[in-house]
Amino acid sequence: MRYRAVVAVALAASVPAAAVRAQTQEEQALALLRASSAQSAIITFCGKHYAIDGTTALRISQTARDVATKVLGRERANAAFKDELARCYAEVKEAGEQQWCTDQRDELSGSELQIFKD
Repeated sequence: MRYRAVVAVALAASVPAAAVRAQTQEEQALALLRASSAQSAIITFCGKHYAIDGTTALRISQTARDVATKVLGRERANAAFKDELARCYAEVKEAGEQQWCTDQRDELSGSELQIFKD
Protein backbone atom coordinates (compact mmCIF):
# COMPACT_ATOMS: atom_id res chain seq x y z
CA MET A 1 0.00 0.00 0.00
CA ARG A 2 2.79 2.45 0.89
CA TYR A 3 4.50 1.53 -2.39
CA ARG A 4 1.42 2.57 -4.39
CA ALA A 5 1.17 5.84 -2.50
CA VAL A 6 4.79 6.71 -3.29
CA VAL A 7 4.29 5.94 -7.00
CA ALA A 8 1.01 7.86 -7.06
CA VAL A 9 2.64 10.89 -5.48
CA ALA A 10 5.55 10.69 -7.90
CA LEU A 11 3.18 10.59 -10.85
CA ALA A 12 0.99 13.34 -9.43
CA ALA A 13 4.02 15.54 -8.97
CA SER A 14 5.03 15.19 -12.60
CA VAL A 15 1.91 14.78 -14.72
CA PRO A 16 -1.62 16.21 -14.61
CA ALA A 17 -4.23 13.55 -13.72
CA ALA A 18 -6.07 13.62 -17.05
CA ALA A 19 -2.83 12.97 -18.89
CA VAL A 20 -2.01 9.93 -16.74
CA ARG A 21 -5.15 8.10 -17.86
CA ALA A 22 -4.28 8.59 -21.53
CA GLN A 23 -0.68 7.48 -21.22
CA THR A 24 0.87 4.18 -22.15
CA GLN A 25 2.95 2.27 -19.63
CA GLU A 26 6.06 3.53 -21.38
CA GLU A 27 4.93 7.14 -21.11
CA GLN A 28 4.09 6.62 -17.46
CA ALA A 29 7.54 5.12 -16.88
CA LEU A 30 9.15 8.18 -18.47
CA ALA A 31 6.97 10.42 -16.28
CA LEU A 32 8.21 8.48 -13.26
CA LEU A 33 11.79 9.12 -14.34
CA ARG A 34 10.98 12.85 -14.56
CA ALA A 35 9.62 12.69 -11.02
CA SER A 36 12.69 10.74 -9.90
CA SER A 37 15.06 13.30 -11.39
CA ALA A 38 13.11 16.12 -9.75
CA GLN A 39 13.41 14.40 -6.37
CA SER A 40 17.15 13.94 -6.96
CA ALA A 41 17.49 17.64 -7.75
CA ILE A 42 15.50 18.54 -4.64
CA ILE A 43 17.91 16.46 -2.57
CA THR A 44 20.94 18.00 -4.29
CA PHE A 45 19.93 21.67 -4.34
CA CYS A 46 17.02 22.46 -2.05
CA GLY A 47 18.44 21.45 1.32
CA LYS A 48 20.54 24.62 1.15
CA HIS A 49 17.41 26.77 1.00
CA TYR A 50 14.69 24.81 2.80
CA ALA A 51 14.34 22.04 5.35
CA ILE A 52 13.57 18.91 3.34
CA ASP A 53 12.78 15.31 4.15
CA GLY A 54 15.65 13.77 2.21
CA THR A 55 14.66 10.23 3.20
CA THR A 56 11.20 10.60 1.68
CA ALA A 57 12.57 12.31 -1.43
CA LEU A 58 15.11 9.53 -1.89
CA ARG A 59 12.44 6.86 -1.37
CA ILE A 60 10.19 8.46 -4.00
CA SER A 61 13.09 8.80 -6.41
CA GLN A 62 14.22 5.20 -5.99
CA THR A 63 10.71 3.73 -6.13
CA ALA A 64 9.92 5.67 -9.29
CA ARG A 65 13.15 4.46 -10.89
CA ASP A 66 12.46 0.87 -9.86
CA VAL A 67 9.00 0.91 -11.44
CA ALA A 68 10.29 2.60 -14.61
CA THR A 69 13.08 0.01 -14.85
CA LYS A 70 10.54 -2.82 -14.74
CA VAL A 71 8.70 -1.26 -17.68
CA LEU A 72 11.62 -0.03 -19.79
CA GLY A 73 14.40 -2.43 -18.85
CA ARG A 74 17.54 -1.48 -16.94
CA GLU A 75 19.61 -0.12 -19.82
CA ARG A 76 16.88 2.02 -21.32
CA ALA A 77 15.69 3.28 -17.93
CA ASN A 78 19.22 4.24 -16.89
CA ALA A 79 19.81 6.12 -20.15
CA ALA A 80 16.45 7.89 -19.89
CA PHE A 81 17.10 8.82 -16.25
CA LYS A 82 20.54 10.18 -17.11
CA ASP A 83 19.03 12.35 -19.88
CA GLU A 84 16.21 13.51 -17.63
CA LEU A 85 18.57 14.33 -14.77
CA ALA A 86 20.71 16.45 -17.12
CA ARG A 87 17.57 18.26 -18.33
CA CYS A 88 16.39 18.84 -14.78
CA TYR A 89 19.78 20.14 -13.61
CA ALA A 90 19.87 22.51 -16.62
CA GLU A 91 16.43 23.74 -15.56
CA VAL A 92 17.75 24.40 -12.04
CA LYS A 93 20.72 26.29 -13.45
CA GLU A 94 18.51 28.40 -15.74
CA ALA A 95 15.99 29.31 -13.04
CA GLY A 96 18.55 29.58 -10.26
CA GLU A 97 18.68 27.15 -7.37
CA GLN A 98 16.61 29.11 -4.91
CA GLN A 99 13.87 29.99 -7.41
CA TRP A 100 13.68 26.43 -8.73
CA CYS A 101 13.43 25.08 -5.20
CA THR A 102 10.76 27.64 -4.31
CA ASP A 103 8.78 26.59 -7.38
CA GLN A 104 9.09 22.91 -6.42
CA ARG A 105 8.07 23.68 -2.86
CA ASP A 106 4.98 25.52 -4.09
CA GLU A 107 4.04 22.72 -6.51
CA LEU A 108 4.44 20.01 -3.88
CA SER A 109 2.79 21.89 -1.02
CA GLY A 110 -0.50 19.99 -1.38
CA SER A 111 0.91 16.52 -1.95
CA GLU A 112 0.33 13.62 0.42
CA LEU A 113 4.02 13.19 1.23
CA GLN A 114 5.64 16.38 2.46
CA ILE A 115 9.14 16.68 1.02
CA PHE A 116 9.57 20.28 2.16
CA LYS A 117 9.27 20.63 5.91
CA ASP A 118 8.86 24.40 6.02
